[in-house]
Formats: sequence, C-alpha cells, structure tokens
Amino acid sequence: MADTKDLYRGMIIRFNNEPHILVEKEFYSPGKGGAFNKCRLKNIKTGKFFYHVFRSEEKVEELEVQTRNLQFMYIDDLSAYFMNPETFEQMGISLDIIPGKTDYLHTEAKYTMSIFEDEVIDVQLPPKISLIVTETSDAIKGNTTTNASKDAILETGVKVLVPLFIKQGDKIIINTDTGTYFSKENK
Repeated sequence: MADTKDLYRGMIIRFNNEPHILVEKEFYSPGKGGAFNKCRLKNIKTGKFFYHVFRSEEKVEELEVQTRNLQFMYIDDLSAYFMNPETFEQMGISLDIIPGKTDYLHTEAKYTMSIFEDEVIDVQLPPKISLIVTETSDAIKGNTTTNASKDAILETGVKVLVPLFIKQGDKIIINTDTGTYFSKENK
C-alpha cells in the first residue's frame, strides 16, 4: 500500500478492484481542511477516463507492472507485432492501445510496453522517430508570404507539415508526442 502523497504520473493502482493508470495529478493544500490530490485515472480494461479525489490520509494499492523494450515487426488489420530482441519472442498487440495506431510504427524503432498480468496495458512511443518522406509538393519560388511549410506524406502514411526545403526521399525526425516535424535527419 502506498500513501496518496506518493502518487505519480504513470503509476498503476487498483481502484474499485480494477487496474487503473494515473494520467494526471494535481496536489491541493487549502488553508482550511486537509490536503488532497485530484487525479485523472484511466481504467486499463475499459479505457475510460475519469477524475477522482484522494485525501491525504488515504492509501492506494500500487500494482506490479513489468516493462519490456520491443522492436516493431509488422502489422495486419487489427494488430501490430513486436519482437523481444533478446529472446526473439513475438507478441501481437491490438492497434487500439497504440497511440496514433500505425502512424509511428517503424522497424528501426524500439517501443516500451507496460505489461500487467501477461497483458500489454500501455505502449510508449519513442519521443522522436525518423521517417522517409514519400510524397510532397515542390517548393514554389516566392511561396513564403503566408506560411513557410507544406504537407508531406511519410512512409507510414501519416501526413505532417514540413518546411519548404524538404523533398521527397528525405529522412525527417518527427516528435511523436505532438505529431509535428522536428528536424531533417543528417546523413
């Protein structure tokens, strides 16, 4: 059992007899009355989000969660398949629990999986990923009066705004948290 003062983002707790992940936490200490944490929780089984207030004197049960770094291999209609690079064991994961679904899945990247009771409950994307531009328009001279960017489609099919100097075939780095262009990759 953990004190509610020890709550942290990403913590897996048992709440109402089901596993939940703590998504956000705000600590309040009013001048009158006891301190409390206003938390946003996500039910791991149903995927539903809600808020709950934990008083400072309450205790929560922290659950044991394993983490593994896996490498993406391929996808089919419903799942993405990953491999443990140490044991070569393969694992299929529903696309529904992967942020951005297939937008940031690439064979050269490693993904961190949180596993609870032999089931993947969370997939963490790498913060930045390199992808090849497969389609973009050419820059037109004098086209910088309004916005100095253009649309580009990357090898995974995701569409992002890129600077005008980016060409088809360039490898660029994407911020997976925001889904935006970060920089051009140096060769």
